[in-house]
Amino acid sequence: MSSPTTETQAVRHLLAGKYFQIASFVMLIYDHGITFSQEVERIWRPRFSGATLLFLINRYLTAVQFIIMIDAFHDPAWPPSVCKNFVKFEGASAVALISICELTMILRVYALYGRSAPVLIFLLALLVAQITISAYGVHLGFPVPSIPGLPDGHTTGCILTSSSNFSSSLWIAPLVTDSCLFALTLWRARRYLRNGGYADQKLRIVQIVLRDGTLYFFVIFLANLMNTMIYFLSSALDLKAIGASFSQLLTSVMVSRLVLNLRSVPLPSASSRYHTTTYTTTRTDQGRGFELTRPLSASFLDLTLNHLGEEVEDFEYIDIEGEGISDRMPVKNRQGSWSRSARTAYQASVA
Repeated sequence: MSSPTTETQAVRHLLAGKYFQIASFVMLIYDHGITFSQEVERIWRPRFSGATLLFLINRYLTAVQFIIMIDAFHDPAWPPSVCKNFVKFEGASAVALISICELTMILRVYALYGRSAPVLIFLLALLVAQITISAYGVHLGFPVPSIPGLPDGHTTGCILTSSSNFSSSLWIAPLVTDSCLFALTLWRARRYLRNGGYADQKLRIVQIVLRDGTLYFFVIFLANLMNTMIYFLSSALDLKAIGASFSQLLTSVMVSRLVLNLRSVPLPSASSRYHTTTYTTTRTDQGRGFELTRPLSASFLDLTLNHLGEEVEDFEYIDIEGEGISDRMPVKNRQGSWSRSARTAYQASVA
């Protein structure tokens, strides 16, 4: 039979887990409340898109999940036989919803890299590995044993824990994914910020992606690092996963803020999506000029903010003076190669 000291300590641990989870949930609901007006303006009013779906899943399924979990933590009607299976739901739903957050971050990086297939394949493979490893860590888990002889109000608590070191992958795997995403974001943003020559809206977006990505990385990195350290340093099974709820809800809040911040950038009107600079050809005997135009990259603005995953265009556009060409045609793509029609038009202008 457990000693009074052991029972008292177990009750304290159980209450600490309950209070920590409730405090984390209050943080989530508070953030929902103070950002609800932004959500209506930036999420509900624009047309529905893939980014909208990811946002709503992250924002509201997470809340529903934790309402169920809080009930399981406090309702005596949840017997140990039910908790044995329910704790796997806790872990599996956490893995799934964190993966939604990671997918949102992956699509941001995918957009920054101009819809690069190798980048997307690498990041999706990383996400699949994260889900697989984390799912196995959940599989090794079990509910915190109840304490015999205590009132039902104290023994209640469907809390997931584990004695296997592999279960720490629930926090280590996201650490690896987030580190790769952050490194790729830094590398790509460096190009835009160093080269310049881009429209103010695009630079603003890149700055927001870099700023929010940096903040997200360090905040979530520290939260997952805290959970990993607690898991390895705590000898009490009922405290090993005490910070799991906090890190998941913090991830949800951060990703929601990232999407809302990106959508704070106003979209340009159709007449203002081009920034035009006029040059003169080297053939002075012709005296004709051409205009080299850089778009504000409406696809990046529209589809990265509203749909996610569309490229940042690096095309230059040309208008030939005196040739009766009114359509803007892409001249150079991001690799510096010319389109056939644009090359022909340009050669005709300087012939």
